[in-house]
Amino acid sequence: MMKRRDVVGILGGAVLAGAALVAGAAPEGPSAWRSVDTPEKRESYTRGLLKELCTDIGPKPAGSEAYDRAAAIIEREMRRSLPQVRQVELDMEGWKLTGAPLLKVGDTEVEIWPYSHTPGTPAEGVTGVLRKSGGGFTLVDQKTGERRAIFGVSPFGRAIPHPDARWSSPAFTLVGVGKQDVPFLERAAEAGTPATLRVPVRFTGLVTTSSVMGTLPGRSKEEILFVSHLDTLYNSPGANDNTASTIVMVMLAHAAAAMRPERTLTFIATGAEEHYCIGARKCAQLRERAGTMGNIRYVVNFDSLTYGPNLQIYSTDADMRDLIRSIHADLKINATPRYFEESGFTMDSAAFRASGAKAIYANSRGYDERTLPVYHRPEDTADSVPLDCVEISFRVFEEFIRRVGWR
Repeated sequence: MMKRRDVVGILGGAVLAGAALVAGAAPEGPSAWRSVDTPEKRESYTRGLLKELCTDIGPKPAGSEAYDRAAAIIEREMRRSLPQVRQVELDMEGWKLTGAPLLKVGDTEVEIWPYSHTPGTPAEGVTGVLRKSGGGFTLVDQKTGERRAIFGVSPFGRAIPHPDARWSSPAFTLVGVGKQDVPFLERAAEAGTPATLRVPVRFTGLVTTSSVMGTLPGRSKEEILFVSHLDTLYNSPGANDNTASTIVMVMLAHAAAAMRPERTLTFIATGAEEHYCIGARKCAQLRERAGTMGNIRYVVNFDSLTYGPNLQIYSTDADMRDLIRSIHADLKINATPRYFEESGFTMDSAAFRASGAKAIYANSRGYDERTLPVYHRPEDTADSVPLDCVEISFRVFEEFIRRVGWR
């Protein structure tokens, strides 16, 4: 079956599906707000999308059919309230884990997760001994000392993968282990216990992925940009990282359609954040080519808003930090946010630094023992999302739109 990406035009290497993606379709506009206009409705809406995006689809790494299904759902929801919706498509290198990875140290198997896009091992694996190396370990040939693989340690609990890190160690197999296994691995390294590592992978050539972008034009070209990544790593449904945050962003789109701010609002659910943020970078390149990057006055990047009720706000703009602080006070939000005088142009939002906008990067803490251990894990499922955190983030940034949406 021919996919939609095969029939839309190509512009500058990215495919843009125009606002009228469905013939005769028109956004509900303000009426979409009625589906999320109370806390109870927002909870129901969030549960429904978490089921669709995480429970039904599962992991959705950029470039996969699972990701395409998730992008179609977000596109559907954006169309309900936004008159301009498009997908920005781009190519990336495909990669798959083709079998169960194995680390066997002596007679003991240790849980591992290979990093995304890591080079694999031969089918029979590689053998050697472990050496302590900085905060992690290396696997080296017992006779020559030649390095065979590198192991990173999860800061939160059990083993996790990380995004593509070949820029730092392009020739080695990169693997994650859990912090609870560190004492065992240290003893094995000290004793010179033989270890075998097997990581079966396949690079699949170029694959296509996308970001979903929706715009609510205002009377002014001055623009507020929200960004939240939709993709996950290959092993995780990514409910907290970062699906729930993207759902918050979509609910804000519904709310904004009812407000009709003077400033234009754009919402981007980015693909390939977990792969060098190339989805956001493609969107930024298109803005630069169109000469509209300078229209952006505010950039807000959502990244894991549900690790706890306490938002962590990063911005070098004191007025942005003060604004979020005043919103918490005025709305009597029962939380303890933290503020960092650090760049809001972080991860996906870094691509929009040339705008000169005021920028916020937002994540969260507070339920750390409950939520952080599922980071990049198969257990990051829909039922792991604290829904009170969704409500807090929605309320704070709905009020943010009210306060900066007019010049």
